[in-house]
Amino acid sequence: MADRQLIEPDMDFVKKVGDFGGDTLKKCFQCATCSVVCKLSPEKNPFPRKEMIWAGWGLKDRLVTDPDIWLCHQCNDCSQYCPRGAKPGDVLAAVRNYSFMHYAFPGILGKALSDSKFLPLLLGIPVVILLFLMGIAGHLNIPQGEIVFEKFVPHYIVDPLFITVSILMGISLIVGVARFWNGMKHGVHPSVSKKLPVGDFIKLHVIPTLVDIFKHSKFMECDRNRWRYIAHLLIFYSFIALAIVTGIVFLGIYFLGFEHMLPLAQWNPVKLLANAGAIALFVGCTIIISNRLKEEEEKSKSTYFDWVFIMVVYFIAISGILTELTRLAHLAGLAYSLYFVHLVLVFYLLAYLPFSKFAHMIYRTVALVYSSYSGREG
Repeated sequence: MADRQLIEPDMDFVKKVGDFGGDTLKKCFQCATCSVVCKLSPEKNPFPRKEMIWAGWGLKDRLVTDPDIWLCHQCNDCSQYCPRGAKPGDVLAAVRNYSFMHYAFPGILGKALSDSKFLPLLLGIPVVILLFLMGIAGHLNIPQGEIVFEKFVPHYIVDPLFITVSILMGISLIVGVARFWNGMKHGVHPSVSKKLPVGDFIKLHVIPTLVDIFKHSKFMECDRNRWRYIAHLLIFYSFIALAIVTGIVFLGIYFLGFEHMLPLAQWNPVKLLANAGAIALFVGCTIIISNRLKEEEEKSKSTYFDWVFIMVVYFIAISGILTELTRLAHLAGLAYSLYFVHLVLVFYLLAYLPFSKFAHMIYRTVALVYSSYSGREG
């Protein structure tokens, strides 16, 4: 006789899945078309059919420990072919949104990031902090003469602030990811029993996973929405480029004595990399936004949680580009104002990273590494 198992549905979880964009869940009648058409789904225990069952039954504990929801790259091939319009791609995206906020620390920020009524408060926090620090330092006025942003918001204000925020964000992210890894170890797939030296673990599982991510090879396997491959590639490498530029400038100011060279000349290699990164970020966001607007009705439903992230990133690119252009045009009032807006948006993106869509990249990477380590195909 088969073992009996008591199922205790979490109906609040089902409602949350709907709120996060998975409101088509109940249309699913388990035909398994989604699992058949998905090229990323493993042959053994394929997704997303089983995840659709669990979500419909409110089995939260299974879903938040299931690495398969992260193997999905939301190309929406499954949603395109679903005969009932259940949109499994949207449902899995909704479960992912719930999942990383379930593990995020502290959880209250995750809830605030998903609710539009908290947006003014979340944006207001960096505004107040920056104005307070600038006021103490006596930098609330528009500087005269050549436009140099250091004269408006000095490095001794912005750098310690962003370093502190980065450290706190890092701690929060580490706690969330550790919870996530532990959850997967005791989740729906067999726990990892083999033990590997750290070097072998990195060589066999971490490096191949990172290579796939840098190539975005999984996105290329999707039949539909090929534009997502280009858009995500542009955004991914733009962030890498801008992070490199930030690192070089930071090292130059504090360790190499390059502060007198700021602002950098337009043909300086670091400036060229920064401009290329900003343009790539703008183009990538433009592609995503335009395609969401064109295809949302027939393929996918974007929620506030999805929109607020991409719009913040978009405005970061726009404000950064306009800050540079107005500086070159010698429009001091506009340049300094746009720079302040840019700093506020960057603070928002950085400080709330563990609780926003940005965290998807981290959690997906961890889930892919775990899947490789545990022998899970995909």
